[in-house]
Amino acid sequence: MKILITGNRKKDLCCEIVKAFEREGHVCLTISRENGYDFSENPYGLIKKIVTLADDYDCFVNLYANYFFNQSLLAHKIFCDWYDKGYLDRRIINIGSTTDRVHRGKRNLYHFEKRALRELSSSLSLQSVWDNAPLVTHLSFGTLDNRAEQNPGRKTLSLEKVAEYVIWLINQPKGIHINELSLDPLQREY
Repeated sequence: MKILITGNRKKDLCCEIVKAFEREGHVCLTISRENGYDFSENPYGLIKKIVTLADDYDCFVNLYANYFFNQSLLAHKIFCDWYDKGYLDRRIINIGSTTDRVHRGKRNLYHFEKRALRELSSSLSLQSVWDNAPLVTHLSFGTLDNRAEQNPGRKTLSLEKVAEYVIWLINQPKGIHINELSLDPLQREY
């Protein structure tokens, strides 16, 4: 399978997801600022370029691109392009955050970007189930271990474990669709 991923293959969660996919024999292309895909410069032109690039891939892992709701815009544009072209066997995996379930006053734009992505994913995943449409799944995770220093005392999820869930998702049998999966590490003793 050919997989297109937003993120830097040398860092954080993207690095672990790429390793997991490549262990399974998949081919990955990552796109990030590091290799010329900077959403702070001409985001609409870049989205158009990525949509064209996505035509050659079976799966799109929408991991980063948080700059001004671009993660949602990118998911929507790729979905619509694949839908219009009849690419029913393709998959979009949107990586969110469990911050999008918090219902208290916030002013952090990241929180609202991830909420928008969850809402979009929910709507598109229903089309995946009921219509001839590409598959869309929303995965959201609590604090990951690469953010442990920023959250002292909080239990975290390992990046490797999260990558295992992404692999588990794409290995589901045909005829089964995972619309959404949300995981948090328990903060209490167990």
